[in-house]
Amino acid sequence: MPALNELIDSFPEKERDSILSLFERYHFTESQKLEIAKDEADLRQWKEPSFISIADYDSIDSRKDGRKGDAYLREFRAYMDKLRKEETDYSSFSPEIHPRLKYRTELIDKDIVLGRCPCPVDGEKTRCCKLTTMDPIEQCAFSCSYCSVQAFYSEKEIHAVKDIEKKLDKLQIGSDVWHIGTGQASDSILFGDDYGTLTALSHFAEKHSDVVIELKSKSGRNVFKNMKYPRNMVFTWSLNAPTIIEKEEHLTASLDKRIENARRARDNGNLVGFHIHPMVYFKGWEDEYREVVRKIEANFSPEDICMISIGTLTFTKSVLKKLRMNGEESKVLEIDLTPAAGKFSYPLETKRKMFSLVYNSFSKDFKENIFFYLCMEDPSLWLPVLGREYQCDKDFEMDMKTHYFSKIKQMV
Repeated sequence: MPALNELIDSFPEKERDSILSLFERYHFTESQKLEIAKDEADLRQWKEPSFISIADYDSIDSRKDGRKGDAYLREFRAYMDKLRKEETDYSSFSPEIHPRLKYRTELIDKDIVLGRCPCPVDGEKTRCCKLTTMDPIEQCAFSCSYCSVQAFYSEKEIHAVKDIEKKLDKLQIGSDVWHIGTGQASDSILFGDDYGTLTALSHFAEKHSDVVIELKSKSGRNVFKNMKYPRNMVFTWSLNAPTIIEKEEHLTASLDKRIENARRARDNGNLVGFHIHPMVYFKGWEDEYREVVRKIEANFSPEDICMISIGTLTFTKSVLKKLRMNGEESKVLEIDLTPAAGKFSYPLETKRKMFSLVYNSFSKDFKENIFFYLCMEDPSLWLPVLGREYQCDKDFEMDMKTHYFSKIKQMV
């Protein structure tokens, strides 16, 4: 099984030998071996003891029915199940930070093309806003442990589109395109206007006043000091609990720095937005996410904010494989990985609890005057969390569009 061999080869020699010795000791099927290797990879990332090192071998080996491998698996699964279902404990977790490999920036001569939101395409398994995406820069210099961008682009290079102004000028926009996001393949403002990106996007926004250009960031870089932007450019920040920023969102700006930068955008004449995403179910999560809400309300009025989205950790199979192969210390996979629209995430009940706490922590004034939505989440969560739901993606998209342009028109 190539996937098994590849994963085992990613372990340090001592751990690799332990796994191979276990496979010689007991009979496992190939799929069971892969399960064990994946879970041992997870334990390595979480800095938890390897089950191979703590298993009760006397009890397992005393069995007379010849099913020692099955007994081992039952105990291993119970051990993993306990860790995954509990709130993740970060109190004594100090990960070694592995900055991405030193970057080389390349200007690439390629056309700008429009993509689509990464929600599933095979039916409405999530409620999707049908965001149109644009990637003027590919790859990010931040080191968020859960990042999906790293699974799709070379870690050694950042690609910026050459002559982006000309490329955007000839881009054809369909009548159905009204909302374009630039934060899918990189951080939207981390590189500022180093490659002329923000200048080009500003001119593009001026030309297409009927399109909302959304930039998304975790950066504290001030791109507002000497530059004005059209009103239809909305600057948004991903916000998270301070513990998660410290332990999992490496090299990014602190929560306070992100809030400060959002104030700069507001003071510079633009609407702002916030993605409280990805939420993590960890010990102390309630107080820390309430504090995120408190900071938003202490620094902004509802008139300043276009939207607030809420979402949580979601992994594709390719990202799971990448994280396990890298072996970097992180607890993002210490969750009850549950199938979710072709991906893996928390169980719906855990999501409902987390999302409801955040939404209900906002004041009535904020809830009534800001467009809140769930990002790439199951439609069944909308009504119990936000008190409203949509029958289809199109209804969601049209409601979002109405709210966004209403907010833009209200700007002084």
